[in-house]
Amino acid sequence: MIKSGKRSEKIEGILALTIAVLLIITAELTTGVLVKAKGNKVTTDFVVIAKENGLWLINLSKTDKEMLVDKGGLFKTPSISPDGQNVAYIKDKSLYVASIDLNQGKKEIIKVSEQVLSYGWATSSDLAYSTEKGGLNGFNATSKKFSYYIKNEEHYEQISGDGKGTIYASVFSYYTKEGYQYYKDRGIISYNIKLGKEKVVIPSEPISTDASDTKNLGFLPEVAGISKDGAYVYIWCKVHSASINSDGVGFGVYEVKNNKFTAFNKEKIFALAYSDNLAINPLDGRFPDLNNGGARNMNINKTLGVVDILSGTFTPILPKDMIASTEALGFTAKGMVTMTPDFSPDGKKVIFSAANASENMEKWHKEPHNIYTVDLQNKKVEKITEDNNFNFSPTYISKGEGIIFARVMEGNTISLWKLQGNKKESVATGIKLDERSWYYGHFDLTNSLDIYVS
Repeated sequence: MIKSGKRSEKIEGILALTIAVLLIITAELTTGVLVKAKGNKVTTDFVVIAKENGLWLINLSKTDKEMLVDKGGLFKTPSISPDGQNVAYIKDKSLYVASIDLNQGKKEIIKVSEQVLSYGWATSSDLAYSTEKGGLNGFNATSKKFSYYIKNEEHYEQISGDGKGTIYASVFSYYTKEGYQYYKDRGIISYNIKLGKEKVVIPSEPISTDASDTKNLGFLPEVAGISKDGAYVYIWCKVHSASINSDGVGFGVYEVKNNKFTAFNKEKIFALAYSDNLAINPLDGRFPDLNNGGARNMNINKTLGVVDILSGTFTPILPKDMIASTEALGFTAKGMVTMTPDFSPDGKKVIFSAANASENMEKWHKEPHNIYTVDLQNKKVEKITEDNNFNFSPTYISKGEGIIFARVMEGNTISLWKLQGNKKESVATGIKLDERSWYYGHFDLTNSLDIYVS
């Protein structure tokens, strides 16, 4: 047959069938729940959602591809590892890690610990966590090995990792005296899991013992975020008063290389201490975007701007007619109020939610909240959504070609929507928020979901 250059119809049919099968298999491997690249880094954007009926993973490239990660419990605070291979979460007050073979659709769930206070990814495999018993511990999702980083009775809270092996945490000691419970705080520590060294990088300060000094409420720093390269740790400059902190806090930065902390002028740079009030520039950690403005109500006095953390200056990024206020401590209801900023992958644009400012919270809540982008070079604003819903928390996906955003629904629930090109589609519905997720117009999504962008 080779010599004659002829093939029988039967063999041609077999070859065609074989090629078709191979194409189907290849398609299944590349359009499964998620896709891995060389080095096992996931290259598909996805979201992990805590629902009443379980913990779900949804592929944002093909939203009909979803996986039930776990079920049969009360789920909250999912946290995806930096490489997208693992997800940590709380189930019925215990910490679990699900290591997922996303090509094969297989998963392995391990119960890490009970009575967990806080946790965060130190690397793509190493999860740091603390418990009510005290101390700082680790779990490696690859080797399945446990570690005791620090053995003591102190509580390590607000744990944040840089993904490169260093974690930051606020440290507290709790004690009872004359029937009352007190705490003593040390400030923010850093801990390198390879070196096994703990260091206080930003010490806290107690309330003044001078009865006449009523304004000195001390200093209680908290990590707001970490730059992509780990060079800068952004800090909320809180005080020892939950009520005062609710109306806004100062902002600062810890420079890792120089071991230097700087607190900025809070008359110029002052914001509500929410993680989604800060957007981190993916290309240059020197210029984060902050939703500036005090007063605990989200319906007034909130304006986006870029902070130059080396010069300590704040520059508004919106046109003048959109700016709610130029006073960080003001209570102005004019222009537009902004929320939930996010950078584009190239660092040239910021996407955000905005609505007309209003002194009436109930009226503001019913006002249209739409998604906008602003070009940082020319301040050109583009309106992305055009409807009467409460749309917020936009995130760039698909290498900047699309976005995913949340929408407030009835019954204290939210839905997720994907917008790419002219196509808008529902990603998930019925995501229930707990009673603590809403505070004076702010919706906290950290208890309900986490988004991985490759």
